[in-house]
Amino acid sequence: MYLGLNTFVYEIAKVPIEKALQSASKFGFRYIDYAAYHSGDPTLMNKDRRRDVIRIFKDNGFVSSQLLLLNTQDIASPDPEKRKETLDYMKACAEFQLELGGKQVLICRGAGIHEPTMMREQAWVNMVLSLREYAQWCLDKGILIDLEIEPHVYFVLNSTAKMAKAIEDIGMPNVVANVDIGHLCITREGPNTLEKLKSRILHVHISETDTFEHTNSIIGTGVADFRAYIDKVLELGIEENCKRHGEPCVAGIEMGERGGYVDDAERWIRESLDYLARTLPELSLK
Repeated sequence: MYLGLNTFVYEIAKVPIEKALQSASKFGFRYIDYAAYHSGDPTLMNKDRRRDVIRIFKDNGFVSSQLLLLNTQDIASPDPEKRKETLDYMKACAEFQLELGGKQVLICRGAGIHEPTMMREQAWVNMVLSLREYAQWCLDKGILIDLEIEPHVYFVLNSTAKMAKAIEDIGMPNVVANVDIGHLCITREGPNTLEKLKSRILHVHISETDTFEHTNSIIGTGVADFRAYIDKVLELGIEENCKRHGEPCVAGIEMGERGGYVDDAERWIRESLDYLARTLPELSLK
């Protein structure tokens, strides 16, 4: 299993994606979980800037192990126009991921937010239909869609049981599971709860928590038991799953939170790498 880096920490530190990629290269990372957010959002880039970002990415020899679709909160919305706008954003990001050379995209924001004007059952139907349409669009392009739980009651996917049901209800072979360790700590779902996702687990996020707040702080400053979850996904066959899909097996470091503060992204990364070198030395950068 390889150790990757999520560029979200740079976005929260207000470091533009061009400088973020150069910084990640200096640390020796090869695998990048690319956050389509703020400066990294390809839908906000003009043609020249988009070309420059892709060039920097490829010149540094990066592998785009996952592209995070961070603006997907309206995928289950009661408003069909909002759902369409979200799907358009998701398709544009997937096309950018292909340009980077990657094939995994992550549906963030718990695949939608419950709104008080709509029954939860309808939100579920909206989510399933939207993601099935997206998965069908992605299938011929070879794109894999990662689902992820968010650990709060207002998200549509907020437990591993709901993730497993979503994969079943969507019913597409290119819909798989992303395991975010910090999120599972908050929902009190231990490593054994991952067994229901066994053959679908394709990617991992190493994120920190105090078990109540979604802190996404420096790795090692919270209470997440990374070893237990990493050992479990390996036991469940994540490496074989990745091989079957032609993907590298990557656990990406995820830090920074919306509305939060990162004073020095490079310090956060350096301290996290030091901690992981002591506790999970088998995770390699290349």
